[in-house]
Amino acid sequence: MQYLGELNLWKIAIKPGKPFAYGRIGNADFIGLPGNPVSALVTYLMLVRPFMLARQGASELAPPRMTLPADFELKRAGDRREFFRARRNPAGQVSLFSHQGSAVLTSLVWAEGLVDIPAGTTVQRGDPVAFIPLSALEG
Repeated sequence: MQYLGELNLWKIAIKPGKPFAYGRIGNADFIGLPGNPVSALVTYLMLVRPFMLARQGASELAPPRMTLPADFELKRAGDRREFFRARRNPAGQVSLFSHQGSAVLTSLVWAEGLVDIPAGTTVQRGDPVAFIPLSALEG
C-alpha cells in the first residue's frame, strides 16, 4: 500500500495519544488518530486542531494556557509529555480526575481542561503547572 502515499510521522511521545500517524496521499494530508476516545480527543486538540488552523491561515495556533498551583503530586516522572484531565478547585488549584486511563470518557465530562506536564517532570503539591482550559479550544 506504500504506493498510495507516504507516512511521515508514526507514534509520538505524548500520553495519551502515542499511536498517531501523519502522512500524505497524493496532494492530500491524512491524520490517523489513536483508537481510545481520550487519546483521540487529546491528540486532536493538541495536534490536529493547530494543524487545521495553520492550513486556514491562522496565526495563533497554540492553545491558551494559564499557570496554576497543583493540588496533586506526580512522584514518578514519565518518559512522555502527559496531558491530564483536570479542573480548578475552589482554592484556585488544579485537581486531577482520579482515573486517567485513555478509555475513561467520564474524565472528559468531569474535566474543565488539561494539565500539560513535560516528559521527565515530577510535580509536588503547590508546584505551578500549565493548565489548558477546554473552553478555550471551542470553535
